[in-house]
Amino acid sequence: MGRDKKKAGGKWEISFSAIIRYNAVFCVVVLLCVMLGGTVHAIQRMASSAGAALSGSQSQISQKVTGAVNLLESLASLPEYYDPDIPPIEKVKKLDRLSPYLGYMMICFVDADIMVYSDGEEPASLASREYMQQLFSTGQAQVTDSFAAGADGTTLNYTVAVPLIDGQGGITGCLFCAIYFDEVVDILQTSAGALDADATLVGSRGQVMSSSAGLSYGDAVMDALRDDTLFGTTADQLEEALLAAQPGAYWSIRDGGLCYTAYQRVEHTNWDILCTARFGTLFAHTLPALLVSACLTALAALALLLALRRYIGRQMAVVDTLVQSIGDLEKRIYLDGRPDDVDFNEVLRLTSDGLSDSLTGVVTRAVFLNQAAAQLAKADAGAVKALFFVDMDNLKYINDTCGHDGGDIALKSIGYILREYEKKYDGVVGRYGGDEFLLLLTGLEDEAELNAVLEGLVLRLQADVASGGQSIPVQCSIGVSVYQPGMSLEQMISAADEALYYVKQNGKGYYHIHQN
Repeated sequence: MGRDKKKAGGKWEISFSAIIRYNAVFCVVVLLCVMLGGTVHAIQRMASSAGAALSGSQSQISQKVTGAVNLLESLASLPEYYDPDIPPIEKVKKLDRLSPYLGYMMICFVDADIMVYSDGEEPASLASREYMQQLFSTGQAQVTDSFAAGADGTTLNYTVAVPLIDGQGGITGCLFCAIYFDEVVDILQTSAGALDADATLVGSRGQVMSSSAGLSYGDAVMDALRDDTLFGTTADQLEEALLAAQPGAYWSIRDGGLCYTAYQRVEHTNWDILCTARFGTLFAHTLPALLVSACLTALAALALLLALRRYIGRQMAVVDTLVQSIGDLEKRIYLDGRPDDVDFNEVLRLTSDGLSDSLTGVVTRAVFLNQAAAQLAKADAGAVKALFFVDMDNLKYINDTCGHDGGDIALKSIGYILREYEKKYDGVVGRYGGDEFLLLLTGLEDEAELNAVLEGLVLRLQADVASGGQSIPVQCSIGVSVYQPGMSLEQMISAADEALYYVKQNGKGYYHIHQN
């Protein structure tokens, strides 16, 4: 806590520089712990974010493709589409009417010669298209990678095609539809972006078809991944896993940042989705909350420091009193040299002066205020807590008739009785002035017990004390305040003083409870 220093006025103070340093170190340690916790949390979130983004993206794209396949297969099951007697243009017109309602850019009919028909235009051959060759040779539905189509030759889309098979198992043509490229892009951005992840859709030849990670369309995805530092796998092993449609995940360093990537094949396609969560992105999103937590901790530490300083200051006031008493003792013993007739009873009295009253045995005013405040703070919240302001009514009369020795005996008797109540009801008693005492009781069950205690205390404080063959009459008045939530000790003393004044003005020798 630092070396104690003596003030010019004889009092002692404590240097708080060490406490402040420790408090600053504590705040730095807390900040580091909060940041470390945020780092661990962000790393833990990386795997869950990438996995959830992959699951959401894969399921939505698969649902889109599967829905297109199911739709075309349902249409292909209708005899009118593979019946050669129905003109192709009639089939096309019907499909054109269906397309807007089904949400597709177009649904087209292709005959057995791989000629595609459009309303108002001449048939065009699709025989050179690889996916058409695959469809007519295998009889299996086909899902293409993205490619440019349309009149401008730049619009990107995906094509889903299913064969038209007659009753003898022969392929009489096919139906195909186009899925908008932008729809797939939106799925990737929405599903992955909502989870602070990036997504990349990879085609059947390993080319980038869509990416929210900044990869260029058409580039080989492995070329980009070879620039990363991979953990637990290599670029070649990763490429083999993608070709084999094996799901997996890996950690990597990309552009100087830690990344976690999960990958999976899209159902009914030859596409793969790679979803990547970046540590920097996740940590940046949690950083404000971490800083708020660190600031609140620092404020709490500062508040604790201020409270500690105030508490130690109150304790040092008691120490100052004790130091002053010791100083008086030193003067008595050493002022004129070592005396021959040292009164050691007086030495003992001086060493306790400032802590307890030498006449009555109760603590002094300064000590009472300190102890009572602490007792009040730690008392049971459900108990009744009351402060008694006890004033002796007839000290002057006793001093005049019985002498000051008689007055001292009366005060000792009051102190003895009040200390008995202090022990019995978990309290503290102190001498407030010449013939004034304060008694704080914190162990009363209810107000009925409070009244019973006051009735008994008044009777005991109105009695004759026998001493040296004489009877010394004692009479006291009591003002009482009952603790209410939020009251300070000073407020309780003030309220009890008002109640005592009421008793003094209305006959003395009894008690009155202050009404809040």
